[in-house]
Amino acid sequence: MSQVQKKNELTDPEQSRKETIIKIQSYLAQGYKSSDICKIMKTTYRQIRKYSVGDPDILCRRSKSSVHKSHLDPFKPLILEHLALKAEIKSIHKLLIERGHTGKLTNLYDYCKRLLEIEGMDHPKNTNIIGVKYNEAKPKGHCLERSRILRYLWSKLDIPPTDLSFILEKYPILKEMRDCISDFRRIYIDKNVRLLEEFIEKYGKSTNKNLKSFATGLFRDLIAVKNSIISEYSNGFLEGNNNRLKMIKRTMYGRAGLDLLRAKIIN
Repeated sequence: MSQVQKKNELTDPEQSRKETIIKIQSYLAQGYKSSDICKIMKTTYRQIRKYSVGDPDILCRRSKSSVHKSHLDPFKPLILEHLALKAEIKSIHKLLIERGHTGKLTNLYDYCKRLLEIEGMDHPKNTNIIGVKYNEAKPKGHCLERSRILRYLWSKLDIPPTDLSFILEKYPILKEMRDCISDFRRIYIDKNVRLLEEFIEKYGKSTNKNLKSFATGLFRDLIAVKNSIISEYSNGFLEGNNNRLKMIKRTMYGRAGLDLLRAKIIN
C-alpha cells in the first residue's frame, strides 16, 4: 500500500467523527433545531456549530498536534497522569482550578476526549463523552409541570388519578386553591350575593395568607364587588381606556407639552 493511500485512510476516531458530522448535517438539513440535536445525539452546541457546514471528509481529520493549541497545554502532563489513574474529569477540573486554571469544565471534557483518542488510553467512565458527561443508567423521573397543575386548578385539565391523588396529598394547599377558584366562579355564574358573603367568611379564616388576603380585599371593597355581581354593566371599557392613557403618558415623559399629548390621545 502506498504512502498516499495510507495518508488518505481515516483512523477509527476520524471515521467515528465523520459519521457524527454527517448525522449533524443531516439533522440540520431536515430542519431540526440545535437543542433537539443535542438531546438526540448527546452532543454540544459548540460541536454542532463547528460541524454544521463543510466537507465531512475534511472536517473529520485532526492532526495529532491539534490538541496542543489550547490554554490547557501547560497542564497536559498533569491531566494525562490523572486520566491514567481513571480519575473523574470533574475532580481533575477542581485540581486545575487550584493550580490557577480559569477555563470551564466543558472545555476540559473536550480536551480530555481528544487526549484519550490520540493517546489511545482507556478511561471507562469518560470514553463516551462528547463535551458533557451523561449517566445512561440513571432512571428518568416522572414529573408534572407547574403549568399543567395551574391549568388543572383554573380550567379543570385532566390529570391521571394517581398523579392527582399524589400531588393533593403532598400539597394540601392545592385542594383549597381549587375549591377557592370553583367557589368564586360560582358566585358570578349564579349572580348570588349570599355566596359572596359565605366566600368571604370561609376564606377569611384560611391559614393560607394569600387566600385570606384575597378575602379581606373583597370585604374591603364589598359594595363595589356586590355591584359587579348584580349589575349587567361593566367598567371594562373605561378601565381599558385608562390603561391606554397611562401608557401614552409614560411614553410622553420628557417630550413636548399638552398639544402633542392631546394629538396622541385623540389619534
